[in-house]
Amino acid sequence: MTNLRSRTLVILIILFSALPLYALKVFPLLSYSSSSGLLIGGIMSHNMIPPFSPFGFSTMAYIYTDGSISAEPQLLFKAGSGIVRFNINYNVSRGNKFFGWGNRGDNELYESYDSETQEVSGSYNFTPLSGIIFTGGLLSRHSTIYNRLNNQFWEQSPTDKFGSLWTAGPSMEGIWIIPSVIDGYFKTGYDLQLADNISYYNTEFALSVFAPVGTSTVPCFRTRITRHGGTDSTPFPYLPSLGGNSGLRGYNDARFGGNWSLLGNLELRQRIFTYTIDEDNSMSLSLVLFGDAGQVADHLSEFKWSGFHFDGGLGARITLPGGSSLRADFALSPEGLGIQMGLGELF
Repeated sequence: MTNLRSRTLVILIILFSALPLYALKVFPLLSYSSSSGLLIGGIMSHNMIPPFSPFGFSTMAYIYTDGSISAEPQLLFKAGSGIVRFNINYNVSRGNKFFGWGNRGDNELYESYDSETQEVSGSYNFTPLSGIIFTGGLLSRHSTIYNRLNNQFWEQSPTDKFGSLWTAGPSMEGIWIIPSVIDGYFKTGYDLQLADNISYYNTEFALSVFAPVGTSTVPCFRTRITRHGGTDSTPFPYLPSLGGNSGLRGYNDARFGGNWSLLGNLELRQRIFTYTIDEDNSMSLSLVLFGDAGQVADHLSEFKWSGFHFDGGLGARITLPGGSSLRADFALSPEGLGIQMGLGELF
């Protein structure tokens, strides 16, 4: 099956305002999905290059003709020795698919539903020691599931939290930039969400390694393991899962569900050309050859070599003036073609 929720078959990026306009850049987006229809939207950015003085701002917003909506504005500014970031994420998503729970299942067997989610966060990013970057803040979430038919398939859900729910709690992330032995970084993150009769958390550990060859070729690798706790009280849209939207690019979003997930991504990034607009602005095009492998489990001891799911494909990266970049990946797996679109590199 082709994975097309918030993904596109045709990506037409109209860069009619690539020239500087008081550091404000606007990049309209036009695309088409056979499942969601026509996408109309754009990316706007201002001064998204550190130290974001006096401030940096960016947003990507779009609407599909099926009614799906996404908007994610963020504001950054320097404060003391660190950076303050405020972010809002609003999504209305139609025709989502629930494939059940576990590391297997049938990709042709699912139930559809619509969802609406909002996230509001504020954080402070600083460097307490050389090579260490710490981010701490607060995160608030709201979610609602609707247009869900009563079907016994939903009994596979490990949670019954489908209604309108607000949660909030702390969020933190640490990054250690590995010294010159290898070019890469180790990242760990934790967030906790609380409300009446609700308590759940996510923990992540990831290692990313880069091995540049010359000035335009970069082989790189990431491995990531995540742990989710409090699954039975987690609002349904925030159940832990692995799929196209979380790095297993050849599969549907949220294709596999489990409290633990293990993921590996291998990429060969090749810059094709760079176009210089002026002294401070340029654009570049890169191609990426990649492969992914991942699996989920309810317990760490359940991971096994035979449980991995694989995909591979080709992607493109367009670096835009002002510090933003667009990502499009086309991945083949045993379940079909997955097409992913987003901002920035996957890792």
